[in-house]
Amino acid sequence: MTAILIVEDDQSLGEAISDLLREEGYAVELCDQGDDALAIASDQPFDLLLVDAMLPGMDGFALVSNLRQRGHTEPVIMLTARDGVQDRVRGLNAGADDYVTKPFAGIELCARVRALLRRQQGEFVDPDTLSTGNVRFHVRTRELTVGMETEMLAPKEAALLELFMRHPGQILTKEQIMQRLWGYDGDVLENTLETYVSRLRKRLGREECPTIQTVRSLGYRWLTGD
Repeated sequence: MTAILIVEDDQSLGEAISDLLREEGYAVELCDQGDDALAIASDQPFDLLLVDAMLPGMDGFALVSNLRQRGHTEPVIMLTARDGVQDRVRGLNAGADDYVTKPFAGIELCARVRALLRRQQGEFVDPDTLSTGNVRFHVRTRELTVGMETEMLAPKEAALLELFMRHPGQILTKEQIMQRLWGYDGDVLENTLETYVSRLRKRLGREECPTIQTVRSLGYRWLTGD
């Protein structure tokens, strides 16, 4: 199982990211101190690290730099509330492979994790073409094909469809979906989500097509019809 170390001193955010990545099938360890993370990463192997830039004690920049000096080659994504160019450059110069600014959408973070893991593992087969029955969805181009008809989805429609297709049969709560699509610090109304679900249903509303089921008082579930 792919192992990820999360280094984040905001407890609620760290736990939210941990839950998100576990739902995606990753083994996750969470710590909140740079010094502890250096010891943990030196003691056991990880496939990827998510590192908050502004940690107490040894900050994220110093942590990544120390790891690289010790010969660690695992990919690193830095998380930060600061989006200035100089901060991004500093993180990349320290040895980070990618940089995500808070607040961020969970679905974007997962996509960046998958992209770095593919690169690390030398995987060149496109894993971002999803299909169920007569539905085929190309994540990168946002092209949806149902039967013989193809159309391009809007960004949020595409993100919503990807989320459903990667979790077939699983009940996704409205809160989970809104966090994934609009970010952990985002401010969005349930009506907005319901509007996007309605739009997506219309695009999928053809014969012998998977559908999005409303699970009362909980959220939604992607039904494949299998």
